[in-house]
Amino acid sequence: MSPRSMSERIVYKFQTINKKPADVGHNPYRELEAAYVAQICLTWEALSWNYKNFRSKHASRQDNDTGCSATVAQQFQQFQVLLQRYIENEPYEHGRRPEIYARMRLLAPKLLLVPEYQGMDSSFHSSNTSTSHVISIR
Repeated sequence: MSPRSMSERIVYKFQTINKKPADVGHNPYRELEAAYVAQICLTWEALSWNYKNFRSKHASRQDNDTGCSATVAQQFQQFQVLLQRYIENEPYEHGRRPEIYARMRLLAPKLLLVPEYQGMDSSFHSSNTSTSHVISIR
């Protein structure tokens, strides 16, 4: 039985590749690369889930709905700006992509952290309690 989602397939592949004899040794770059790929997959899954969630909530509302709250829009705009900066600067950085990601993550801890769209009612509640829902691998 093979995993269903793309991220589960990638993680499954890394798990089967990494099952080697203990005498091979510890390779920190492979672990960094696996963490980078896993974070990219989680980010994609979170964006996909948020989009489907937003579309279903938006479709079930009346015509007077304006979309999402300013707080949620601001969080997604910040996510977009960080991602765009990372993509634009990455070709000029020295090193392999996972190494670049690790360095950029130190400078911008919210890089690839997708804010969760919860709708108008719950986004009002979460902004009052000042909690932020993000998905990340550390």
